[in-house]
Amino acid sequence: MFSKEKKTMKTAQIPRKKKSQATTASDAAPSRSKRRPNGRTASALAPEIEASAKPARLLPERFPSSDRQCICLGLYAPEAQAVCVAGSFNGWEPSALPLQRQADGRWVVEVVLEPGRHEYRFVVDGQWTDDPLSPAYVSNPFGGLNCVLVAGTGA
Repeated sequence: MFSKEKKTMKTAQIPRKKKSQATTASDAAPSRSKRRPNGRTASALAPEIEASAKPARLLPERFPSSDRQCICLGLYAPEAQAVCVAGSFNGWEPSALPLQRQADGRWVVEVVLEPGRHEYRFVVDGQWTDDPLSPAYVSNPFGGLNCVLVAGTGA
């Protein structure tokens, strides 16, 4: 008849790799960006955040009133280290309004202006410079030219 022999199959075991201490530590603890102060969760912090939250004041640069106009000024100066714009809208302060360098060598800034006529000049690495794309110029008291910019519809 039938024999009741037990047959066992042997399979090759795949060796498990040991995790390095760095991997084990990173698996065990969340990264710094995910950690909560004092080990509390986000839901535990919610009442504290709500209690300390104050309404943010709107920045005029980001939320101009309807009569103000946002104008983008730019200058191509790939070799420049720093570019700012000074004008009648910021008290002619040479470093008050820095431009941001773009990858293509241009420098740009957005300015929110009241309606009217404004004069300005660029300051490139400490040297006063004209805007070659300005539609109009006027003489200034220093023997040079100021660029003219008109903002708003009622100007």
